Amino acid sequence: MKHIENEIKVIKETEHEIAYMIRSGFLDENFAHENTKKMTMAFVNKRIRKMEDIVSVIKKTYDESSEEQQQVIKLRYWSNKNLTWDGIALELNMHRNTAINYKNDFIILVAKRLGWM
Repeated sequence: MKHIENEIKVIKETEHEIAYMIRSGFLDENFAHENTKKMTMAFVNKRIRKMEDIVSVIKKTYDESSEEQQQVIKLRYWSNKNLTWDGIALELNMHRNTAINYKNDFIILVAKRLGWM
């Protein structure tokens, strides 16, 4: 669950990294050997596809979530407020355990959709 939570937290950075890798053309043209270029290109393409899958699943799961669950995820992972669970619950006018359950349900669904669970 910690790995998925981290992927959720850094989704914007992941999107920027994907764009950078695509924009930069993946490779430096000064590779000494053609086979090295091909192997590196295959590795980078695979990595980009994996990153894109993770971003896509997180976004799709978020978009399909209830408004309350979206608010919990947004406050927990994408706001600069650094709120505790009690702070999130207070701000959203819900019980602390409800907020945690929304988060857990979201993470579990992301994990299942990624095939990690």
